[in-house]
Amino acid sequence: MARRPRPLDPADGPLQAFAHGLRELRESAGNPTYRSLARIAGFSATTLSDAAAGLRRPSLEVTLAFVGACRGDEDDWRRRWHRLEAELTDARRSTDDGELATPARESTEPPIEGPATPVDSLPSETPTAVVPDLAQPAPPRPWRGRFALAAGVVTALVGILLALHLSTEDLNQLAQIPPGCPKLPDAKGGFTGRTYTDTTRVRDAPSLGGQVLQELPAGCRLRFSGYCLGDVVIDATGNSPDVRWFELGNGYISSAVVHGNPPPGLPPTECPGGHPGPSDLALTARPSATDPSGVELSTTGRQLGVVGFAAYYQERGADRPRWHQLAMTTAKQEFRTTWQPGTADGGQAEIPVLAAACLGGQAPTDTSDALLLDPGKTGRPDALTADALRAARAEACRYPING
Repeated sequence: MARRPRPLDPADGPLQAFAHGLRELRESAGNPTYRSLARIAGFSATTLSDAAAGLRRPSLEVTLAFVGACRGDEDDWRRRWHRLEAELTDARRSTDDGELATPARESTEPPIEGPATPVDSLPSETPTAVVPDLAQPAPPRPWRGRFALAAGVVTALVGILLALHLSTEDLNQLAQIPPGCPKLPDAKGGFTGRTYTDTTRVRDAPSLGGQVLQELPAGCRLRFSGYCLGDVVIDATGNSPDVRWFELGNGYISSAVVHGNPPPGLPPTECPGGHPGPSDLALTARPSATDPSGVELSTTGRQLGVVGFAAYYQERGADRPRWHQLAMTTAKQEFRTTWQPGTADGGQAEIPVLAAACLGGQAPTDTSDALLLDPGKTGRPDALTADALRAARAEACRYPING
């Protein structure tokens, strides 16, 4: 049985409120297991669980991966993270100022366990008095000095890492970089991702037929300058199709074999051998010829690599309707799926359905079409509000996270 998370009170402080918000987001996504979220986010289940524990601030990368896997608003949570960082920084500064403002207590008595004032606060030219033990002089032990120096260095490094709020997985990655991985460049911009297949091929074009320029092992953290569109590749973790190819120097790596996504709103670029973006998507609905209780949804369009389907309905036992992903499909000419509307609450006379062109999991586009599905399993055009359209596209193109 899974261990129940430690209770959190959002009133205890900004860190606890931040973690509480992550827990609520996970619950709104259907309370998926951390193991299933890890397959999408690209971080371990322990790292994601730590992010919602409220014990330390998760990194921005972990936070956005957590939010993206739960289908949350990454832009909103990016702002929340920076606000949390500012609040924690102000709190630390206030604490430090308070400690500096409190004068050290003067004492003429010799210390019992150590100096009352830290040694590093004393002037460097002030010697430290040592009273020798005349009865039993101790022989010199030079190894003590070397041991103390080494211990000090280790303590300082641990303090620095803790100050940076690094997770256990982050520390492991710092301590062990797989051989064969290129060094992560210091240049800013672009986005990062991590290889997770035993052999990740860098090709000279965004195509499975492209020449292999390099092979990388699993666990390499890479910085990509951008991405373009190319051949469809099936994501091994979510079993979902993806047409994005990440640009690494003069080569390209399929998004399907990398944990990590481009920043929200970053458009694809044109590249040699790449594909143009999707357009002219049209959705149709009709009774299924093979399933009397089912409806067949199909789409046509231009440059469609991946199409996701979603329907807005209220499940039996649920307190309100919401968008549900029906399928993510890939085909050369036509995309279709068969769905049984009987899974929806019988009280809905008409059910909005939508098909959206996707670049991959968590990557919807503005190319979509919506219908109102009637009891006869045919549809008529439906004009969704901007908020409903945004939610429907996101759900149609999300990674599968159940299980």
